[in-house]
Amino acid sequence: MGMKKVTQLVRSAGEKLALAGLAVASTAGTAFAQVQTDSGNINPIPIFSGDFDNLINTIINITLLIAGVLAVFYLIWGGISYVTAGGDAEKASKGRVAITNAIIGIAIIAASFAIYNYLIGPGLLGG
Repeated sequence: MGMKKVTQLVRSAGEKLALAGLAVASTAGTAFAQVQTDSGNINPIPIFSGDFDNLINTIINITLLIAGVLAVFYLIWGGISYVTAGGDAEKASKGRVAITNAIIGIAIIAASFAIYNYLIGPGLLGG
């Protein structure tokens, strides 16, 4: 899988995740799934109940988690590319660049997660 393909895949996943977040945010409040019981009644099961702040917090945490997982997969892909270069300097260079970019990405994601949780926790915006 080429670098352009990975970039397109990550960009596409990010766009879909952003659209899903907007869809969830636009229906803030209590969301329900419906489950049919043995007696035939349909009972709602709360998927999310809370205020808008909790919804945004959940969306941001899930987004950062997905970004972190993607960055780890990119790191693994770069490592495999580097190891399997077999003396090809260009392929080894691409693998090294992928590893470096993945590590930088993981550091940025971890810092973003820490800063966000500090700001909403005991930091500036929290109690």
